[in-house]
Amino acid sequence: MGGTRWHWVPNALTIGRLAALPLIGWMLLRADGPTAPAAAWVFALVALTDWFDGRLARSLGAESDFGRVADPLADRLLVAVALIGLIGLGRYGWPGPTVILARDVLVIAAVVLLRGRVRVQVDRLGKVSSAAVMVAVGLSLLNSAKWIDVLFWIAVGLSVASVLRYVATFSPSGSETKHSPEG
Repeated sequence: MGGTRWHWVPNALTIGRLAALPLIGWMLLRADGPTAPAAAWVFALVALTDWFDGRLARSLGAESDFGRVADPLADRLLVAVALIGLIGLGRYGWPGPTVILARDVLVIAAVVLLRGRVRVQVDRLGKVSSAAVMVAVGLSLLNSAKWIDVLFWIAVGLSVASVLRYVATFSPSGSETKHSPEG
């Protein structure tokens, strides 16, 4: 797959992720709880497209301004829908999901408000944090095992650590930062 012929595919996958959000929300609304296995499988499939579209964009040289904005937004919205669903299912109380949601809102607000003044690059902690959240949320939708609860709270802790690292490395002078809680 070379050339510009396939450059549209990564953005199409991101749009597909956004389009899947109402389906996942509907599935979570209809679930009895505390888990929603069908929604978990759709969540996993949709989350997997994030990894795939990023690799495709880089390998095809198809990175775009749209993708730089829409891809992390789609990821954050996917996690937000699932976290709100987990609260609605009674799987988790509000504190843990709220920490993750607050981190994501803070990241989105910082990127939007500081766009052009600060270059935000994803670091390893941000990637590990985002991956842990995605895996923990997906597994939490699938099963209510205690080890998944432990993984979920580890993901919450990593979310806090990644945002604290971002805040610690942020320079309001307009210089570049090298770390971000994004993933």
